[in-house]
Amino acid sequence: MAHIHLPDGVFSIQWILFWWLLAATLNTMPIIVARRQIVTAQRLTIAAMVAAASFAIFQVNVPFAGGDLADYNAYSERVRQCGKLVM
Repeated sequence: MAHIHLPDGVFSIQWILFWWLLAATLNTMPIIVARRQIVTAQRLTIAAMVAAASFAIFQVNVPFAGGDLADYNAYSERVRQCGKLVM
């Protein structure tokens, strides 16, 4: 699973509040829209398939030159070292 480990204290409290409010808004809007519509069995099945497919896609690590994104600190160190070699 691709992810980045961020050390504690990376985000300031303003950014934390901003992202929490954005997440709350983006999670609330579909719920409001969904409550106004009738959910049929076909729609529910399609939604489940899309959710399963998106979950499966995000499980795949996409390789790129320099390593895996999960190892962000090592990657940034490699980039700095390569920059020193080039300059």
